[in-house]
Amino acid sequence: MTTQTPVSAKVERLLPYMRNLGMLTALLIALLVLGLRSPGYLTLSNFLVVAQQMAFIGIVALGMTHLVITGYLDLSIGSLFALCAVTAAFCAKSVPPIVALGLGIGVGGLVGWINGALVWRIKLSPIIITLGTLSILRGLVLLLTGGFQVRGVPKEFAELTQGNLLGVPMPVCVMLALAAVAYFVLKQTTLGRHSYAIGGNREACMTVGIPVRRLVLGSFALNGCIVGLSGALAASRFGSASPSFGVGMELDAITAVILGGVSLNGGEGNVPGVLLAVALIGVINSGIVALGIDPHYADIAKGIALLVAVGLDQLSLEARERYRKLLARRER
Repeated sequence: MTTQTPVSAKVERLLPYMRNLGMLTALLIALLVLGLRSPGYLTLSNFLVVAQQMAFIGIVALGMTHLVITGYLDLSIGSLFALCAVTAAFCAKSVPPIVALGLGIGVGGLVGWINGALVWRIKLSPIIITLGTLSILRGLVLLLTGGFQVRGVPKEFAELTQGNLLGVPMPVCVMLALAAVAYFVLKQTTLGRHSYAIGGNREACMTVGIPVRRLVLGSFALNGCIVGLSGALAASRFGSASPSFGVGMELDAITAVILGGVSLNGGEGNVPGVLLAVALIGVINSGIVALGIDPHYADIAKGIALLVAVGLDQLSLEARERYRKLLARRER
């Protein structure tokens, strides 16, 4: 009986890799089907286009990954994305490009911190709090723009992200660099270990002296900064900012995070799985268009994927809880 506990621990450590393998298999199957139905899809140029389309959602999903691992959720990211893009585009007309980019990121960080402070102080579900800020921010974007696209962005600001690095679009490079940093922080630093611990058992972390409040507020602020970065990059890449930016981004980002193996209950997840999920969503979106299927089916597919991922996450949690109780009874 004493040998079962380490075996259980090994199985739990292997679960993320098993999920990643399943995600990779699904991605390869999707590519195979698309390659057979539309041979022109499997080209390097098309892959780069798909990667660029999903880079902004991928960046947002990386910020959401850390937040969900900590045990929280932010549904206002789509509206915040639009606000940061509009802010950066407006500011680019009067300040240097890099300053405009920084202001977009700063607005995201500030709003993220406010979300975190409201969640911590009011002690309501973060879903309720961030649903409220979602509506507030979208209304603010419409007031700032009058419902019209922000045009006339200086050429220097647009050039920040319209270039390529070794043939790879700049937003994709930013996403990959950010993913590497996120992986290192979560796996190799005290901050990452504390984030997993808070998501696993917040009360126990407070008992042993981990600065939970500061880390939770920091996680919300960091998520806001990353959303702000993505929004500012989008405004630069497209040379404009629309008040409709970010509509539906919440679904894509949360689907990628949960589908990538991050538990909604917190304390579990990894960056490679989220990147694979982002790639799968990108392939689904672009593949439906390539095959001439009604684009609305993409929303249906993502909704089904989200329900399946949440269901599997809950079943996995229940199975592990039953197994732990069984081990505890045997040890007694």
